[in-house]
Amino acid sequence: MRCWPTAALTGRTSTMMTSGSRPTRRLVLAGLAGVGLMPGAALAGGRLRLSGRAFGTDWHVVTPGLADPRATARRIAAALAQVDRAMSPFRPDSEITRFNTLMPAMQVSPDFARVAGAALAIAQASGGAFDPTVGPAVHRYGFGPITGPEHADWRRIACEGDRLTREGAVTLDLCGIAKGYAADRIAGLLRAETGDFLIEIGGEIRAEGLAADGGWPIGIADPLAGGVHDRIRLRRGAVATSGDAVNRIDMGGRRYSHTIDPATRAPVRGDIASVSVIAETAMRADALATALWVMGEERGLDFAQAQGVGVLYLIRSAGGLRAASNAAFATHLA
Repeated sequence: MRCWPTAALTGRTSTMMTSGSRPTRRLVLAGLAGVGLMPGAALAGGRLRLSGRAFGTDWHVVTPGLADPRATARRIAAALAQVDRAMSPFRPDSEITRFNTLMPAMQVSPDFARVAGAALAIAQASGGAFDPTVGPAVHRYGFGPITGPEHADWRRIACEGDRLTREGAVTLDLCGIAKGYAADRIAGLLRAETGDFLIEIGGEIRAEGLAADGGWPIGIADPLAGGVHDRIRLRRGAVATSGDAVNRIDMGGRRYSHTIDPATRAPVRGDIASVSVIAETAMRADALATALWVMGEERGLDFAQAQGVGVLYLIRSAGGLRAASNAAFATHLA
């Protein structure tokens, strides 16, 4: 589960550099999640880039062009601000903070209801491998602000329409799905203006279009050696990666992932370096990346197949990294 601190939500526009320019590392390999635009063709040709700050990280939109880029950037910033007001656990005035601390039942915004409902559905489908009630355990290891009893259960939260209820002192944490939803919200805004765009928010990617080029070129980072481990093309869908290359703590000579195993309420341990998921929406890819990390390779490959999503595991081995993926992922390889 990944949380964000409250931060300014801004938007700005620029024209992409031509092929003779050097792109930043963040656009080549998008920081924390280990996915991003490949260099070269993806950053050439004077494409328009919108960018800004939200959820304590950067967001980027790349597109061949828009009628009014500044107006679009303002609409994107406003949509991201709505998501932040609804789901940021760092904000004392957010809906999720009020729900966790004040109200056992409340009417919530459409954004909140949609994401909470999806989180609970994925929790059920994954057998609790994705559990939106692990916030207090995340807090114990220094990754989030939500406090409360650690031995909670997602089944004690219910979402019916726009009404959310909880039993007892259980708390809700949407950090493992909200950024993906934010990328989907931006996609909905852009689709009215263009059929070709790529969105990245802190490593969560949503893309559509560029059919003539076979889709948007995206690199999956090598979490050990750096650089690109695999290259994919995404014509319509999303990709998200969970990994411990950056978001981790080291204690007593051991590396602990920021992802909490709901069964143990402790960080996931093992040899998995990263898990990348390709799904139809960024919200689903975001949450399933967490679930598949918790499940591990064998169970995770079976679950991904049943869910109809692509998955790539990069696993530490004596020789460096071992890859394990399914057929749905292979169809996107560049």
